[in-house]
Amino acid sequence: MKTNKLLTVFMVLLAILLGTTGCQNSSSPEEEENNAISAMQQKMLGRWNLVEFIEETTVGNQPPEVISNDPHNIYFEFFANGRVKSNAEGEAEHSYEVKANNIMILWEREQNILELTANKFTFSNTATEGNTTYKQTYILTR
Repeated sequence: MKTNKLLTVFMVLLAILLGTTGCQNSSSPEEEENNAISAMQQKMLGRWNLVEFIEETTVGNQPPEVISNDPHNIYFEFFANGRVKSNAEGEAEHSYEVKANNIMILWEREQNILELTANKFTFSNTATEGNTTYKQTYILTR
């Protein structure tokens, strides 16, 4: 009889233990978004060299006019404090902010992050004036 009680207590304790380990506290969507933003910013940190700058101008339904620039010695250096230093338009420092959905705010403009790996960082922005659309794409490497 004593063995049956001990076995019952053991089974109840085992069920409680299994029940509590199976219920882990999952992250909220907001926490997951903040983690993704933080991970993206970590990948951006450091010095990048601008290897290609593409300007596309589209007027109405016409095919875009594409100018591909081959820049020399232009760099961007992203810091953890939300600042970026660049010599793209003279030696200057600007603020940047990484947002959800692969968006970065730089030069007070929304930039779409198209690719971000350990060695390649591509972002672009688009603006429209009247029936003309302007798109700039920055391709950076380490």
